[in-house]
Order: sequence, then C-alpha cells, then structure tokens
Amino acid sequence: MSQLQARFFTANKKYVIDDVPFSIPAGSEVLDLSNVINKLLEANNVSHSQVEFDFLVRGQFLRTSLASHMDTEGISTEEVVEIEYVEKITAPQPEECMMHDDWISSVQADSEWILTGSYDKTARIWSLEGKAVMTVAGHTDVVKDVAWVKRDGLTSLLLTASMDQTVLLWEWNSERNKLKARHCCRGHAGSVDTIATDPTGTKFCSGSWDKMLKIWSAVPTEEEDEVEEAPSRPRKKQKTEQLGLTRTPIKTLAGHNEAVSSVLWSDSDEVCSASWDHTIRMWDVETGGTKTTLTGSKVFNCVSYSPVCRRLATGSSDRHIRLWDPRSSDGSLVLLSLTSHTGWVTAVKWSPSHEHQLVSGSLDNMVKLWDTRSCKAPLYDLAAHEDKVLCVEWTESGLMLSGGADNKLYTFRYSACDSDAGA
Repeated sequence: MSQLQARFFTANKKYVIDDVPFSIPAGSEVLDLSNVINKLLEANNVSHSQVEFDFLVRGQFLRTSLASHMDTEGISTEEVVEIEYVEKITAPQPEECMMHDDWISSVQADSEWILTGSYDKTARIWSLEGKAVMTVAGHTDVVKDVAWVKRDGLTSLLLTASMDQTVLLWEWNSERNKLKARHCCRGHAGSVDTIATDPTGTKFCSGSWDKMLKIWSAVPTEEEDEVEEAPSRPRKKQKTEQLGLTRTPIKTLAGHNEAVSSVLWSDSDEVCSASWDHTIRMWDVETGGTKTTLTGSKVFNCVSYSPVCRRLATGSSDRHIRLWDPRSSDGSLVLLSLTSHTGWVTAVKWSPSHEHQLVSGSLDNMVKLWDTRSCKAPLYDLAAHEDKVLCVEWTESGLMLSGGADNKLYTFRYSACDSDAGA
C-alpha cells in the first residue's frame, strides 16, 4: 500500500498535535486517521480518553479513502497533504413527541416555548419538555404558519396565518395562561402560507397564494382599520364574530407570478421571499421594490438565511437543497447543491450558531442534518416521522424540531461541538 505525507491541524486547542508531516497509508479512511490522532494525543498525555474525529481535506469532509478523495478533488499525492481534524458530531437523539389532531404545518421555538400550527385550524403553545400549555383557536381554516413576535416579561405576542386569508395577532400571558386576539389582519385574497417577524419585533411580513407579500405593523393598538370592501362582494354576516380589531397592511410588495411559499427578514429593512414562480427575491421594504432576483429552474418551497455565513438555503420540488450568495451580482449562481432527499424539500433551516450546519425536511418522510462541507451526503438521517415532513426548526439551546403529516412534532437533542463553531 502506497504512503502519503500528511500534516494534521485543528482549531481546537485541546487536541493539538505536533506540526510535522506524517507518513500514512493512502488507503486510510476516517476511522484509521482518528486512531492515528488518538495515539498521538495519548503519547503526549497518558490520561487522554478516546475521541472520535472527522477530517477535512481542502474544506471537504473525508467520506472515502484518502487516495480516492484526493483523486476526486484533483489533489496531488506528491505533496504534503494538509488535513484538518474536528471532533465528530454525535447523532441527534429524539427526546419528545407532541401531537396535534391533524398535519403539523409549521413550528417556531423561542428560548422557552414552542409554537406549532396545524391543519386542525389551531396553533398550540408547548413547553420545551413537550407539555401542551395553550391551544390557540380562532381561524376558520387550516393554520399554515406561526411566528413569535416578541416577549415582554410574561407577555408574548404571536402570529398565526391561515388558509382563511387572515393573520391573527395574539397576546399571551404565560403566568396567567390567558390568550387574547388583538388584531385580525386582512388584505390577502388567498391562503396566507408564510409569515415572518422583523428583527425589531415591530413589523411582520406575510406571503400568500395570491402572489403578494404584505408588510404589517406588529404593535397592538386599540384602533381599527377600515377594510375597503369590493362593491360586488356581499357583506359577510359573521362580522360580529371576528376576533380582534381589523388591521390592514402598511405596504404590498408585488412582483411574483405564482404563490409565495416562504418569507424571511435578512435584516430590518430587507425581506427575502421564495415562490413557486422559480425565483427568490430580495425586497427593499422602504421602497417596496425588488433589489435582487435569484432564478432557479423549479418551484421553491422554502428559504432560510444564516446571518452567521450570510448564505441563503432553499428547498425545491426537484429534491435539492441549494445554497446561494444573496449579495452576488450573478443572481443565478448556485454555490452548492445538497442532494440526498428523494421527495420535495418542504423545509430548510440554518443552525443559529454554526455556519456550516442546516436541517431539512421532505415529503420523503426524512429529516436530514447537513454540514455544507459534506455536500454529497448528510451527517445524519433522522427517520422518526411516519409520513411527510412539513416543517423544521432549530433552537439556540440545541434542540432540533420537526413536524409533519403524521400529526407529530418531534424534538431532537443536539450538541454541536464548541470546537467546531468557528471552523
């Protein structure tokens, strides 16, 4: 077996070894290299206990033998190869399972509570331990998306968006466990499929089947807005039963030619939207105009933005997750494709703290944890769901969540290695 010259390095001070070239077999795989590093660490420190390592060659995880990886990547075997090692990420462990009476369409967690939306026309608030705390009932049709607005002491504001064409703004007191609908946001002419709160918690954006995005105030008031009724439309009798005071949008952002599937705020004055018209658009909220358009070849179902690596991740009907640089002048340039799902990618979410990691969900019933340095295969497949996965989420405290058509919301405990956070 031929030998290679390799130099190993790591950003983790705890596991540093001598910076000298070693001669290793070209057929070495991850486990072999991990044993080499552990033996070197033991030689320096008798009390060292075995650690599982992963290895990166030129920024890509090693998933084959060293020789075949270098061959694929076109790296010369004549020179000393630089190999970075990081602590291997352990598989996320399923913790809790929560149930709705119908499909779970959406989930958003804050530091203390989990908010879910369901096809059973309700949203629910849960503790992180999986205890149902409150049912949010008020919509006359499927709840398609949910969002926390902000928390002020024991009072939280939250949003629910529905196929009934409205968004409800709710106020919830967690100590008294009392819920009140403050505003009913009217203006869309189709199902409201996606909502996102701005970073200041004072505005939110909604996206709809009617192809429009709308910007609204998220600050509760005692004022009611006038809705302009089309003269031909008969007045609905249920006016008296409406929950909360009517609110109308501050602004409408028009430009998409098909349904808007997903919206987010990349900063306080920029909104990003994904659509079935095969485009991702970045909008200037102040002017209402499009700043950038990224064009794909298929329907976009979801989009996520990472402030850590400043990249967009999208999920499409062709089973691929794609990464984009929203600032690039060439809006059609895909930086990377992650391919492993066998059905539509319905949900994608970047890690809040790790620039390389994201989680995805698909109609193939699978949740996948990815590291963008290994684009050919996910780090882990999480096969808990018995039906389509419709939403995924990631909390600051290291919980991953997924909801789907089996009416279940799963939480997975996950510990990212600190050593790898800045890698």
